[in-house]
Amino acid sequence: MGAPRRERCPMSVVIGQRRRRVVMPLRRSVGAPIVAPKSERFPRLFTWTLLLSTLPLFAQTFYYLNEIPPPYLLSKAWPIITFPLTIYAATRMALPAKHIYLVLFAYTIGFTPLISMIQLGNAFLDALTTTVKIWPFTYYFGLSAMLYWIAVPGERVRRAALILGLGTFALMAVMWVVIPTSWYVDDPAKGKLLLYEEERGYRIYMPLFFGMLTMFYMVRRFMRQPHWLPIVAVGVAFVLLLSIYKQRTSIAAAFLVCGFGMLASMPRTPRKLLIGLGVGLAPILLGLVAWKLGGDAAETFGSSLSVRSTSFGLATGFLGDNAWRWLIGVGSTTRFGAVTLKDIFGDNQFYIADLGWVGVVFEYGLVGAALIAAVYGWGYWVTWRVAARCNTPFTQALSDYVLFMIISSSVYSLVFTPGELGVVMAIAVYLDHERERRARPPMGRRP
Repeated sequence: MGAPRRERCPMSVVIGQRRRRVVMPLRRSVGAPIVAPKSERFPRLFTWTLLLSTLPLFAQTFYYLNEIPPPYLLSKAWPIITFPLTIYAATRMALPAKHIYLVLFAYTIGFTPLISMIQLGNAFLDALTTTVKIWPFTYYFGLSAMLYWIAVPGERVRRAALILGLGTFALMAVMWVVIPTSWYVDDPAKGKLLLYEEERGYRIYMPLFFGMLTMFYMVRRFMRQPHWLPIVAVGVAFVLLLSIYKQRTSIAAAFLVCGFGMLASMPRTPRKLLIGLGVGLAPILLGLVAWKLGGDAAETFGSSLSVRSTSFGLATGFLGDNAWRWLIGVGSTTRFGAVTLKDIFGDNQFYIADLGWVGVVFEYGLVGAALIAAVYGWGYWVTWRVAARCNTPFTQALSDYVLFMIISSSVYSLVFTPGELGVVMAIAVYLDHERERRARPPMGRRP
């Protein structure tokens, strides 16, 4: 008689007369990885178009330019349009600093509007509307999900950002030459792009996220590979900033960050020498600046100093000696609501965005200010670690831009353009994980 027939089982392995069960691993239910797939999912033309058209929206380039209605309205609606991407990233992707972001959302979107209803008399819908400026914090999640979805090469992201940065300065120069002076306005309520002031004259208030990022990249690239082109580009950019942009705090912060980038990229010995020289000369330079300004600070800085001084006095006076107001803030209002801050204070020269951290404490209290500081501090830590691991001029420029925002926060509120932090962190994290994927040995081979 022949041997007994063995039945085949697709899920078993027969050994002699016994069958060993092969256990098939279940699909993991944990969050989706943020490592990009091995190849991009879409044609190159599609990814180029998507990057060049959406990165400015994520970076809030048109968020305050009501002179250009179509991109302005699209920018306002962008947090809602990208909300599905935000939900996917928040629930499925293991992003650094995700939990502190979620705590910040809960406090600023869920708690602060209630405080504004109590302290300022906001209606329910008006109180919810005041949270619009916080929504761009979600761009960290939305852009991370989009980059993972299209699986774009990191080099293309870098090129897209630099193209937008160079285009920013080129557009600034063209507008300065072509646009007639009759288009400029002397009231920021009528427009924020083309402005005229008695102290600074005509100027163009360009959104400079990509421009500043490109400057910091050029500095880092020059220190890595000395060449005349990057340093000349930085010099031309500063000339345009001083002659056209004329935003003193931003220019000073950019100058400090460029100096930091050069210093941090130097070898150890000359870096120590320059640090020692700077520490020795700092008191002298500060003394010369104080002597130069003297009692003419108000004349030097013009109306911007008087406006900030008025806003500072009104804000601190309203907080007063009420510990709860200092701790949890009083919220804010919208200019379209039934109650506005101008109505409450009886002054048209009250701007929270120009008060730096005092404005943040006024609106969100010390608790909210601590959360916002933690988000930006954690953002700098994440980008700094990415720059140390990737060791490329572009990742170092991303870290430098977070430092630029932190330095500028002495005057400008960090909730004015929070989408910039989200863009920087999303790109940095994506580039870091793409580096990890490339460094991972192929399957089945020993490292």
